[in-house]
Amino acid sequence: MVDKKIIQNALSSTWEIDDNPIWNSGNHLNGQSSLTSYLIYDIFGGEILKKRKDKGWHFFNMIGGRYVDFTTPEIDKASDINLNEILISSPKEIDKYFEKEDYSSFYLEFVIAFEQLVGLGNQDSEPAKRHNEQISHNSYNWC
Repeated sequence: MVDKKIIQNALSSTWEIDDNPIWNSGNHLNGQSSLTSYLIYDIFGGEILKKRKDKGWHFFNMIGGRYVDFTTPEIDKASDINLNEILISSPKEIDKYFEKEDYSSFYLEFVIAFEQLVGLGNQDSEPAKRHNEQISHNSYNWC
């Protein structure tokens, strides 16, 4: 099992590294749902789901029967989900929302950050330092 906080920390580190002006406008989650849900699907499996929002589609995942959304954390609670509003998406559909080069770069940065956070990479890196500080202040639930 994977700790969702480690994934969230790795994603946060990845978004901070990315030089896309839309994503670095002070809100790292802005415009990230398609790229993030594709990454989570690509690495952890499950399904890609979508829900219509004011400005288009919002994408998230279902893994092991649980809703997982790293760009809108409140959707993790099943009680917050209206099943009539959710549609199944696919990697092929979501593929059109970003450039392949952007995804490849995002994927590599995520893997590096994730490996550092779980102890496989350079423990002196900024993502690892931030994660180690949070561990000393929080106890994580594994899910």
